[in-house]
Amino acid sequence: MKEFLTQLQETDALLGETAQKRVREYQLLNGMPVETYKFPTYKSAEEQKVWVHHWWVRPLRFIYRHLPQGIRSHIKRVAT
Repeated sequence: MKEFLTQLQETDALLGETAQKRVREYQLLNGMPVETYKFPTYKSAEEQKVWVHHWWVRPLRFIYRHLPQGIRSHIKRVAT
C-alpha cells in the first residue's frame, strides 16, 4: 500500500509540473503576463454593511420601507 501511495504521489507531482508548463506556454503564446494567480482581497460582509447601521440611515430606511411598492421597484430599477 505504501508503494502504491508513493507511486500516486510521484504521478501527481509529474502531472502538476506538466500542467504548470502548459499554462506557462499558453500564457506566452497568447501574450499574457506570466505570473502566479493572485486571489482578490474582499472586504468581509460586516465591513460592507457597516454604513447601513449609521444613525442617519435609519430615517431613510423607514421612509423607503413605507413607500408604495411601485415607487420602491422604480427606485430599485434606477439604482441598479
